[in-house]
Amino acid sequence: MNDTEFTGFKFEMSVYICFCDAASANTCIYFLAKARDTVGASLKEIRRVQKFGKSTLMVSLPAEWVKAIGLHPGDSVSIEVLDDTSIRVSPLSVDKQAREFITSITVGRNASESLLSRVIYALYLLGADKIQIISEESVMPENILRSLKNIARTLIGIEIIEHSPNRIVFQILIDSSKYSTVSVINRMLELIKSMFEYIETYVASGAAHLLSEVQEIEIEVDRLNALIVRQLIDLIRNRGLAKHLEVRDSLATEYRNIAKSLEEVADALSEIAAILQERGQALLEKMRKEINVLSECIDMAVLIIDRINKTLTYEDILLANELLDLVAEYRGHFKKYADLMYRTLGLDEMYLGIKDVLERFAVAGKSLESIAESIFDICVWKSPELIRL
Repeated sequence: MNDTEFTGFKFEMSVYICFCDAASANTCIYFLAKARDTVGASLKEIRRVQKFGKSTLMVSLPAEWVKAIGLHPGDSVSIEVLDDTSIRVSPLSVDKQAREFITSITVGRNASESLLSRVIYALYLLGADKIQIISEESVMPENILRSLKNIARTLIGIEIIEHSPNRIVFQILIDSSKYSTVSVINRMLELIKSMFEYIETYVASGAAHLLSEVQEIEIEVDRLNALIVRQLIDLIRNRGLAKHLEVRDSLATEYRNIAKSLEEVADALSEIAAILQERGQALLEKMRKEINVLSECIDMAVLIIDRINKTLTYEDILLANELLDLVAEYRGHFKKYADLMYRTLGLDEMYLGIKDVLERFAVAGKSLESIAESIFDICVWKSPELIRL
């Protein structure tokens, strides 16, 4: 294609992006982009790279996309090279002023508090920036108002920025790119490690306040899990976040499983704390009969948490394999404790309480196994072309 042909090309059909060679060290764009509020349907096409002039390669953009976002000569676009060597072309106006995800919820007099909480929670995960809740009544019902204030305390980065008798506006101030997903997972691991240690210390010392601490920590783990889900959904929409989050976009589901499984471990440990609080001193005295074995079990869990942290950091397939073996050993330790307590107590009421506790430890073990499997997959993916064992 010569210069005359290019100049006479109709704007409605295509826009050309030209890539200069290394000698010029610049990317040339002949027709550039400005964003509209909506973008047309996604397209997948194969287009031929053409030569323009002596040293410039160019490829045309799809006409439907061009029309949808309203490209005009003289505007600017950003071109980002992604980790997988693909490129993303974005109207510069969109890069500078990202559209807010704003949504409204209308609640009636008999609106369900639990349903409202679930909807707001889902919107938070999906990346909402602002959520407006409007009452059909002149005054927000007291139970709904109380529920909304509780929600604001249970999600990271959500604040009430507007408050009137029949209207509340949440603003989510969290920036997904600010926190590494791996660092958030590491924080969850540290919290869960503390939960195991607090339960062990309670059995040894009887310090009942530690059980309340376990339940408080579980709430914080839930908050961090929600943050990670929000991050990973943002990553799916914006693959350029991968570098900031320290997560390969192709492995987002593996990290999502790790975070969810950690939340399940925390839930199981919180339930153990609730059982111990309910049964009190009588159950505690029975559990101490084989306290050395119980301590070995919990110490094994703490070791697994430390190994998860280390394996995520180094992404070493041998460490990941050892982690899977440790989880299997964890299950064996708790079976040993259960057998000892059964021989000691028989099927009395206290043994049934201990059995409830051990069932929760088993749930935690299953979740730890799921985490170990995801980490193994991540380690294999690090260099699937050449695996050295």
